[in-house]
Amino acid sequence: MELKRVKFVQNPKSGFIKSPIFIRKVVELALEDAPFEFDFVETQYRGHAHQIALECVEEGYDAVVVVGGDGTANEVASALVHTPTALGIIPTGSGNGLARGVNIPVSVRRAARLLLTGRIQQVDAGRLENRYYFVVAGVGFDALVGKLFDDSSLRGPLPYFTIGFREFLFYKPEVFILRFDGKQVVAPALLIAVANTKQWGNGALIAPHAEVDDGLLDVCILHRVKLPYALYHFPKLFTGQIDKIRKYERYQTKEVEIIRETPGPFHADGEPGEGKTSLKFSIEPRALKIITPSHR
Repeated sequence: MELKRVKFVQNPKSGFIKSPIFIRKVVELALEDAPFEFDFVETQYRGHAHQIALECVEEGYDAVVVVGGDGTANEVASALVHTPTALGIIPTGSGNGLARGVNIPVSVRRAARLLLTGRIQQVDAGRLENRYYFVVAGVGFDALVGKLFDDSSLRGPLPYFTIGFREFLFYKPEVFILRFDGKQVVAPALLIAVANTKQWGNGALIAPHAEVDDGLLDVCILHRVKLPYALYHFPKLFTGQIDKIRKYERYQTKEVEIIRETPGPFHADGEPGEGKTSLKFSIEPRALKIITPSHR
């Protein structure tokens, strides 16, 4: 891997460390022996990172490195799909699902050093209607929790799980129809995750067998469960054994349509949205170049 020009796109509001200057200094020290030119720019508003990345492609940058979380990574990666410019990530967000999904360290210094020691890996890009995603998208309970979490000023796993526990007590699961590969599956589900990587973030492995470069989506259905059952099996999300419970169902496909009775929320890489009664998911194989550790 040979880089000549690198742009760092930093989200100053991302994660727990609210000192973008400190993070920048750590990166600069980690790369004081870098053989390439690099410069920083801070995002000013939602969508700004995407615009910066588009400009970097036009200006011939070899890599655009996100200093932020999955939302900022999604904005940049969406601009880099099917281009020669690679994505780098220094994860400073709440969940860091994409970074964890491709084994990028959550240490700022170690992640920065990957620009010197890593490799360029080509990974798949998921598509939900007209938007890209690279980690997990889905509908149901987690989409509702994601929307409420996005509206909250608090960040991190504890507020997220607090909101999730509270909402679980009152949540009424929907009945979804899934159409793919000539089949139709009717699922009264708590949630449906359409995954490109193994986890949502924070080590929660909703799709333990997903591979980021296999050209397939992992469609994971978690059927409706009662609270004692959910609490008993909840740890399996973090041990990679969620697929062992009988209320879990998994399919692999290149595209799937999910139909619901009424419009409702969805999420894509943690970013919430309001969806129609029909949503189409698909995969674009090896559409994004990303800098990852040289060992798999």
